[in-house]
Order: sequence, then structure tokens, then C-alpha cells
Amino acid sequence: MLRRRLTLKGCGIPTSIWARLFIAVALLEVFAIICIEGYVIKRTVDIYKNGTESQWGFGLQNDSNKMSITQESFIVYDVIFIVAQLFLLMLCWEAVAHKNTIQIIAATLFNVMCLVYSLIQYTTFYIHPSTSAGIFQKDNDMRILLITTMVVYSLCSVAFAVLTWELYQMFGWKTYKKLGANLALRRAYKWHQILLTLLKLDIFFFIAYSVQLATLVLRVSDPETWVQIGVVIPGSVVFLVLSFWALKVEKKRLMIVVIGCLGCSPAYFIYKLVRMNVGIDKNNDPYLDTRKYLTFFVVVTLALVLVTVYVSVQCYRNFGIGLKEAIADYDACKAQLKANRAMLNNTSGRNSMTESRYEYTDVHERFVLD
Repeated sequence: MLRRRLTLKGCGIPTSIWARLFIAVALLEVFAIICIEGYVIKRTVDIYKNGTESQWGFGLQNDSNKMSITQESFIVYDVIFIVAQLFLLMLCWEAVAHKNTIQIIAATLFNVMCLVYSLIQYTTFYIHPSTSAGIFQKDNDMRILLITTMVVYSLCSVAFAVLTWELYQMFGWKTYKKLGANLALRRAYKWHQILLTLLKLDIFFFIAYSVQLATLVLRVSDPETWVQIGVVIPGSVVFLVLSFWALKVEKKRLMIVVIGCLGCSPAYFIYKLVRMNVGIDKNNDPYLDTRKYLTFFVVVTLALVLVTVYVSVQCYRNFGIGLKEAIADYDACKAQLKANRAMLNNTSGRNSMTESRYEYTDVHERFVLD
């Protein structure tokens, strides 16, 4: 039995230098940010190790204003950085493997959002320090780490922008030049890809926002905390998974429910935005140390939801024009081509001319909608 080597091409990464550079930048950024944030977490724990336990089991407790000044606040932010990097790597790898130019652009924009988040973190620590962040004012190591994080994100954002342009020129031609003469299908496929990408981003931002709200603002004794953790977070994931399924199988009634629920959610986010910033008692401010972070996530999530509703309507209007059948035919053809390639690779005695004749090239992977 022949052993198959694990290669980039075998993992779906094209042989193009631009595609592999895109993945290389993503991998380097993931490694750098995880190392930096891991050390930031260690520094945070070291600084707080002599503190009084907080509601979640560690940190400092400020009894003067009945607010928790806890290390978990900062650890949650750092964990979000790490999870965001893993999510970005998934976006990049999947986008390049499927030659999805829309998702490549989305990954680049997501990296810019991470840069903005790192700027907010530095501002909270050193420019306009919050109550609990004041403990880091004299920690130069922490300052250097946060500056390094911003530099890494800035350099990678520039690299992603350049590589995105090159991949757009390459993948855009390969994917859409061969879609056939049916312009309606081409437009429908574009909206289909945009909605898939938006739903992935929605999942990340919904969960990240809910986790921050439940762990940093709400109290353990508050029923809303457990509703947020036990109902809202898993419910949001299930709802968005149903959205994926409704899009894939073109279920009109389910898509109407999805559009209706998403259309109502902006009212909640606007309410939370106002509640976090208007009419807050300074002596009992639950958003004292999290306002900037939560405001960022609320604004981004609100914008994503509004765009998702609009794109969902466009996709709903395209149901029934033949896109689902075209995608199914393409998947079947691609699976057959991969099976044929596997058979050829396992067949002995093939000379190089025969192998090159049946080589599984990028031409076979192009999405042709005739």
C-alpha cells in the first residue's frame, strides 16, 4: 500500500506562489500573536497573583464601588485575540483552497479589525487607562508586548492587502471567466459566496460578544448570565447553522425566518449600545472596564447583521434559478475528478507522459455554469 505524503497541494493549497505566501503570512501571524498573547496572559497572572479572589475565582475585588477589578477581564481579551487568529487562519486556508476571492477579501478586512482591537487594548492600558488597567502603567514589558502586537497586525495587514490584490487578479479570472454565458447564475453565485462568508463572520462576532458580556459584565448571581451562556450563545450558533442549511438547500420559508430574525436583531444591538454609553451611574458602572471593547463588538456585529440581511434578501430572490443544481453538478464532477486522480496515483507503471495527460490541474477545478 502506497503512503501518501502530506503536501500543501494535497491540503488544497494551489501551487501559486501568491497563494502560498498568503498562507505563510497567516501562519506567521498566528504563531507571533499566540506567543505574544500567551506571554501577556502570564504577565497578567503574575501581576494579579497576590490579589483577592473575584466572582469568577481570581483577581481583585474593589469594594468601594462594588465593581470587580479582575484579571479575567484582560485574559478574556487575550483569549479572544488567540481565537481570532485561529479563525483567521481557517478563513485564509479555506479561501485559498476554494479560490474564493470574496472570502480572501473578508479575511484581509478581518485582520484589519484585529488591528483596531489591538489599538483599543493599548488605548485602554496606556493612553486612557481604565480603573483596573492602571495596574499596568509602570509595566514596560506589557507596553512593549502591546506595541509589538499592533506592529505585527499592521505589517500583516499590508502584506494581506498586497497578496489579496494578486490573488483577486488570479482567482477572479479563473473562477468567474469560466462561469458561462448565464449572467444571472454568475450574479447569484456571487451573492451566495458573500452570504456564506458573512455568516462565518457573524458566528465569530456573535459568540465573542456574548462571551465578553456574560463573563465580564453580568454577575454570577444574575440569571441573565446563565441565559446568555446557556441559551443565547448556543442558540445563536444553531440559528446561524440553520441559515447555512437554508442557503444550501434553498428553503424559502426557512430563509424568510432567518431574514426576519436577523432583521429584528439590530434593535437589540442599538439598545445595548445606548445602554452602555448613556445614563450610567459612575458609582456603579458595570461597563467601566469593558465599554470600549463591547462597543467595538456591538458596532461591528450591528454592521454585519445589516449587511447580512440585505445579502440574504438578494439570495432569497435567486432561489430557484438553478444555482443549487449547478453547484451540485460541480461538486459531483470535482469528486469524480479526485477519484480518477487517486486511481491514477495508485496505478503502477505509468510513465510521465501518461501522468501529465491526466494531471488534476486548476483548469478542472474551475466552476463552470453553462
